[in-house]
Amino acid sequence: MIEKLDIANFGSFDGFQWDTNVREPQGAVGRFQKLNIIYGRNYSGKTTLSRILRSFEVGQIPARYDNPSFQIKTANGQWTQAQLSVQGPPIRVYNKDFVEANLAFLRDDQGHIQPFAVLGAQNKEVEQEIEKVRALLGSKDSDTGLRGAFFKKQTEEANARTVVAQKTEALNKKLFEKANGKPGGIKHNTLYNNPYYDVRNLNADIARVQSHKIAALDEATRVESIARLTEKPLKDIGPLATFTSSLSALNQRAVAIAAEKIQPSAPLQDLLASAVLANWVRDGRSLHVNRDCCAFCRQPLPADLTETLDKHFSEESEKLQDRIQRFLQDCESERARVRSLTLPEQGRFYSSFHAKRDEAEERLDSAKKAYERALDALAKVARERSENIFSAHELTEAVPDSDSGIEAALNEGNELIRLSNEHTIQIGANQKQLRDELRLSEVAAFMTAIGLDEAKADIDQHQRKFEALTKEREALEVEGKKLRVTLEALQAQLRDEKRGAERVNGYLNHSLGGTSLRLLAEEEEGKATYRFRIMRGEQEAFNLSEGECSLVAFCYYLARLDDVQTHGTKPIIYIDDPISSLDSNHIFFIFSLIESFIARPLVGSDGTDLKDAAGKPVHRYEQLFISTHNLDFLKYLKRLTPPEQVGKFLISRTATSSSISIMPRYLKSYITELNYLFAEIHTCTDDANSAASYHSFYNFGNNLRKFLEAFLFFKYPSATVTNDKRLRLFFGHDTSAVAFVTRLTNEHSHLEEFVDRGMVPIDCAEIARTAKFVLAAMKAKDLDQYQHFLSSINAADPLPA
Repeated sequence: MIEKLDIANFGSFDGFQWDTNVREPQGAVGRFQKLNIIYGRNYSGKTTLSRILRSFEVGQIPARYDNPSFQIKTANGQWTQAQLSVQGPPIRVYNKDFVEANLAFLRDDQGHIQPFAVLGAQNKEVEQEIEKVRALLGSKDSDTGLRGAFFKKQTEEANARTVVAQKTEALNKKLFEKANGKPGGIKHNTLYNNPYYDVRNLNADIARVQSHKIAALDEATRVESIARLTEKPLKDIGPLATFTSSLSALNQRAVAIAAEKIQPSAPLQDLLASAVLANWVRDGRSLHVNRDCCAFCRQPLPADLTETLDKHFSEESEKLQDRIQRFLQDCESERARVRSLTLPEQGRFYSSFHAKRDEAEERLDSAKKAYERALDALAKVARERSENIFSAHELTEAVPDSDSGIEAALNEGNELIRLSNEHTIQIGANQKQLRDELRLSEVAAFMTAIGLDEAKADIDQHQRKFEALTKEREALEVEGKKLRVTLEALQAQLRDEKRGAERVNGYLNHSLGGTSLRLLAEEEEGKATYRFRIMRGEQEAFNLSEGECSLVAFCYYLARLDDVQTHGTKPIIYIDDPISSLDSNHIFFIFSLIESFIARPLVGSDGTDLKDAAGKPVHRYEQLFISTHNLDFLKYLKRLTPPEQVGKFLISRTATSSSISIMPRYLKSYITELNYLFAEIHTCTDDANSAASYHSFYNFGNNLRKFLEAFLFFKYPSATVTNDKRLRLFFGHDTSAVAFVTRLTNEHSHLEEFVDRGMVPIDCAEIARTAKFVLAAMKAKDLDQYQHFLSSINAADPLPA
C-alpha cells in the first residue's frame, strides 16, 4: 500500500517533501490510507499527482516532463521514476490521459474507442486450467499460493531491510556525532583545525587505523603532543658572536711584567724597604710639582727633593708602571667582554629545546666564572709587581693555560639556535603530523568504545540475510510473472469484446431510469478484431455534452476494471476528478457507481460480506484514491462506505509549487462551500499569511464575490432584491463601503475591464483590510452566527474585542 511520496520535480510539483508538509494537527506525519479523498481547486495539481501513478500503470513518463524526479514509499519499499515496472498490485488510473488514450472519439469525431475484452462464454476445459493457475497464484488476503508466499517473503524482506537500515542508521548516527556533532565532534575540535571534517573523512581515518593497526596514545604522550601542537612559529634567532680566548696573550704579558728587572739611579733605602711608602711617594710626586712646602704637613720641602726622587723613580720604572696599568685595564675589558656573553632568552626557543638551552646556559656561566678567576689571577700578578716595582721574579706562567669551556658552550648554544630555526621551517609539517597522530588516536579510541568491528560484522550478517531474502522474493516474482502470462493466455481464449461493450452499457443504465447512450461493439470486416462506437438510439452519437463525455468515459473505465488483465486482481485505483467543471448534473450518478461497484465491500453468493483471514471486509481494491474540485461531489464522497482507515487530503498551489496537506477540519467535518469560502476570507484577514497562502489572496476576489452572493441570498432571499441591494442592506446603506467591496471583487475576479490589474502585484494589505471589514459587518449583524462560522473552521476571531 502506498504510504507517502516525495516529488522533487514533476509538473506543478517542485521540491515537495511529504514529511515536511503532510502533518496531522498533533504534529505526526500523515500517511495515505486504504481510502483516500483528495480535494483541490482546478489547476492545483490533482491531475499531476494522478499522472505519477499512471506512469507506473503504463510503464512510461508522460511526454514533455523534463527531468522528472519522484519517490513513492510503500509498506514494502519504494518506487521511483527509474522503477516504473514494479511488482505488486496492478494500478488503474482514471484521468484525462486515460480518456485521451482510450476514448479519442470523445474529443475528435475521427478518433477511435479502444476496444477491450472481458471474460466471455464458458469453456470448461479452459476454465479448469484457469482455476488451476489461479490456485497456484493464490491470494494475498487468504495467504495462499504464490501470491501469499510472495507477499510473506516481501514482508520478511522488508523487515530484514528495516533491521539493516536501523542498525546502519544507528551506526551512522554515532559516526556523524563523532565527525560533526557539537561540541565533541572532530569537526568542532579546534585542536585538529579541520572545520570541513565530515563522516567521509572519519571513514577514511577508520580505514587508516585499521590498515596501519594504529592504537590510541597513552595519556602522557597525548598531553605532550597537545603541548607541542599549541606552539606558534617563533622569529628566527641570530647566531652568537664567536669567542677567542685572550688568556694566553695576557698570561705572557703578566709573566713579562713580573720578570722585568729595573734599578733606581740613586735608590732611597726607605723606599726600597717599604713598597707602601714607595707607592705613597710616587703618587704624591705629581701633587708637589712647583711647590715649596708639603701639601700634607706644610713643612718646607728640600730644594733637591724632586731631583732626589727622580733618581729613585727612574724612567724605566715609570714605563713599567704604565704597562702594568694598561695590562690591568685590558684585564677589566676582557672581564666585561666575557660577562656580555649570554644565550638568548628561553622564550625565544621552542618548548622542546628549553631543557637543553638551560643546560647550555649553566655550562656557559660556569665557563665564564672560570675565565674571570683566571683574569683575577693575572691582575693579581700585575698589581703585586706594581706595588714592588723593583722586585722582579721569574714565572713560567701566571695562570695555568687551559680551555675555559666558553667557546664550547657558545658552540652548543649556536647548535640549539640552528635547530630551533629549522624547527620554525618544519613546524607546519610537524604540527600536521601531530594533528594526524592525535586525531587517529582519538578515532582508534572511538572505534574501541563503540565496538565498531562488531557492529559492522552484525550489519554485514543482516545484510547477507536481506540479500538472500531478496533473491528468494525475486525467484517467486519470476515464477509469478510466468503464471500470470499463462493466465492471460488462457483468459485470452475466453475474451469477448462484445461483453466489454455490454459491461459499459450496464454501467450507463445503472439506476439512470433510461438513457439513449450505449456502446456498440462491431467486428471489423475481414479482421478478427472489434471496433467500439457510441450510439444514441440507433444512430452513432456525435457532439456529446461535457457531462455525457464524462459519464461515458467513467463507465468505460469501470468496465475496464473487469477486463482480462485486471479481472481477479485487487488494483490500486486512482480516480481523478470524474465530475466535469461544465456539467454537474451527474454528480450523484457518478457517486453511486463508485459506491456500488468500487467502494462497497464484496459479498458472497449468500449475500453476506466476505472476510479475509484477519476477519476484515474484503474490497475489490488494494487502495483507492479519489480526487475532486467539486465541493458537492466531495460532500457525497464523505458518504462512501469506509474501510478501517480513511485519509482526507488537500492539494493547493502556491506561486512556486503544488503541495499536499491534511484536509482542514472545516472541509473534513462540513459539507458546504460556504464554510470553505469563509475560511479563505478568514485567512486573508492577516496579510502576513500571503507568503504561505498566496493562492487564498490571489483568489480573494472570486471567493469574496461567491461568499457574499450565497451568504446574502440566504439572509435576504426575496427574488425582488438584487445583489447590489443586498450589499446595501447588509452594509447599512454605507455607499462608500458598498462601492469599495464591489470595486475590489470586480477588479480581482475580472480582468476584461481591468487589464492593468494583471500587470501589478496583488495588494495584500488592501485585501486584509477588506476581509476584516466584511467579517466586522457579519459580527455586527449577527454575533451568534458569526461565532458559529468561526467554530465551523476552528479559527479564532481576527477582530479586536
